[in-house]
Amino acid sequence: MDIFGLEVSPGSICTFQENAYDQLASTEQAIADALKGEPVAGADETGMRVAGSLWWMHVLRTNEWTLYHLDPSKGHSAIESMGVLLVFAGILVHDHYKVYFRYAALHVLCNAHHLRELQGVVDRDCNHLAARLQRLLRLAWHLSKGFRKIGMQAMPEIIRQRIDSLFEQTARRAQAEEAAYMERVRQRQGCDKVKNTKAFNLFKRLVEYKEETLRFMTNFDIPFDNNGSEQDIRNGKVKQKISGCIRSEKGAKWYCRIRSYVSSARKQGQNVFEALLIAMRNYDNHPLLGAE
Repeated sequence: MDIFGLEVSPGSICTFQENAYDQLASTEQAIADALKGEPVAGADETGMRVAGSLWWMHVLRTNEWTLYHLDPSKGHSAIESMGVLLVFAGILVHDHYKVYFRYAALHVLCNAHHLRELQGVVDRDCNHLAARLQRLLRLAWHLSKGFRKIGMQAMPEIIRQRIDSLFEQTARRAQAEEAAYMERVRQRQGCDKVKNTKAFNLFKRLVEYKEETLRFMTNFDIPFDNNGSEQDIRNGKVKQKISGCIRSEKGAKWYCRIRSYVSSARKQGQNVFEALLIAMRNYDNHPLLGAE
């Protein structure tokens, strides 16, 4: 309407979406194929309403490619239907959703999540060890950025080992102190067992997944966090906030394929309006296929 001064009927919009969906099948496959060969990719998932039910939007992404998938399942069947992680052999950055550990990628955990969870422990319990772990993570990231600026590909081994050792010692000490606190609570209540505290579970995870947490120090191509995936998946939450839900399974498929195309086109510097025109006109030279 803003471009041509004409109103577009809802039926025309649906037709445009369906045509674009049909023409972008090969492009969606090209995006999936490109992601399979990427050295580093991010993954995330979030709930969305589809036809009145809770579905899950999954995203796999890099700085050039984005692939969306909506599915009633949050688990491995939905992730595998995207057709990427079963053969992906690179580095996968995620938020510690355990299903991802089923796949043979080299895993990296989001430290933005760790910093937020540690801040929660500090605010709730005034835990000085949680604050120390925060400082170690921030120091490691600050040093990594500095070394990268001078052309290095990884943190010097002696510094990396020192941070690694301090982080493990602090996390183990924090876990032990929280376990001792839980034991005092158990004795005071006179029960056989008490539920693990959130702080204990966090410290335990940081000990068990120390390598996945600190892997960004070993290769500066690995991001410190998974914020890129969270930014890519945010559009789905905005859409849900505005329109309430996607009204049909067909609409969910339309949305994911077209959104994958639009997001990837924008990342590659394509004009989104022109890219959509190409998709609806059934040109053979799709911009993303040409950039493959």
